[in-house]
Amino acid sequence: MKRRRYLLPLVAVVSLAACAPRPVVRDAGAGAWTLYVGLIKTQGYVVGSPLASSGLHRLDHDPPQGAEADLNWTHVGWNTPRISGIAVRSDDPSTMFLASGNGVLRTTDGGVTWRLTTGWEVTEVQDVAVDALRPDEVYLASAYGVWVSKDNGDTWQEYNDGLRRKYTQSIETDSNTPSRVLAATETGIFESTGGAGGWHRVGPAGLNAMDIQQSTLEPDVWLVGAQGGGLWLSRDDGATWRKQEGSGDRSFYGVAINPLDPLQMAATGWDTAVHLTTDGGVTWRRIAGQLPTPNNYEVVFDRNVSGRLWIATVERGVYFTDDFGQTWGNGTLPGTLVFDMLFVPNTARNTAASSAGGGSK
Repeated sequence: MKRRRYLLPLVAVVSLAACAPRPVVRDAGAGAWTLYVGLIKTQGYVVGSPLASSGLHRLDHDPPQGAEADLNWTHVGWNTPRISGIAVRSDDPSTMFLASGNGVLRTTDGGVTWRLTTGWEVTEVQDVAVDALRPDEVYLASAYGVWVSKDNGDTWQEYNDGLRRKYTQSIETDSNTPSRVLAATETGIFESTGGAGGWHRVGPAGLNAMDIQQSTLEPDVWLVGAQGGGLWLSRDDGATWRKQEGSGDRSFYGVAINPLDPLQMAATGWDTAVHLTTDGGVTWRRIAGQLPTPNNYEVVFDRNVSGRLWIATVERGVYFTDDFGQTWGNGTLPGTLVFDMLFVPNTARNTAASSAGGGSK
């Protein structure tokens, strides 16, 4: 999943080798999916001071529906200043990839151990994606273009042929077609049908695309948010794109399509509040004033609770709604920037427990 080159905190990128790993804490009372977020603690940070608990975090308890609760977030893996994207293998969710400022991190045991899979030449990684149909194929989007691994992240090769400019903010693999990839770049939406072997632009020219998502239940539907360019929707698998009414020239950094109901979509960004639709994009409404700030980075639909939506605000915490924006519960994490949010099957956590000695391997 993603993100961002805007509003980055004043924290130097530290050497991953110097970051101490954090223990994985288990909790048996969760649903079928677990929410993971990539964050950095920015509020009140003083340059040169020790880095606060930053990096990958896991929500260990789902809030009750329609109510707030004491939420426990567990820090998983290295204490690293920036995790921009999270991805997992569909056939083995214990294998997870993280897009970081220093490259791509990988775990194969649900987060117990991690290693940096990329070399010195790969930096400022914005997003990472795994092909669901060919899960050994892993794609990263970076400030310097797209890189691809055909061996589960062991080795990487640059694939930028056809990209007008290399800066790529978000990358998404097609769940219906192997080796088909769509990328959100600063000059538009680009497509490759050969595993990033050659790119061509689809959609409007000059669009500074920030995030791209495909519908789980209706894979011909794609949603894109743009910096200063509004929302764009395709209903024909990326062949044509239509700007969404009411999105104007606002900046959208995060978009989401409900995996349990394809008619529900959400989008958010800087000074954008939250835009929601329940009719597949026919009409949108802007939700403003219910949250402590109109400035947000990320949005995701819950995989355990139907209709629940999560929003990551800029330094004011994470919030969730069960009534599509009328009321919001506090998901905590104040003072942070959350760059990506992903629901991961609990198979990954079960593997982590076994690897940590909580069960047989």
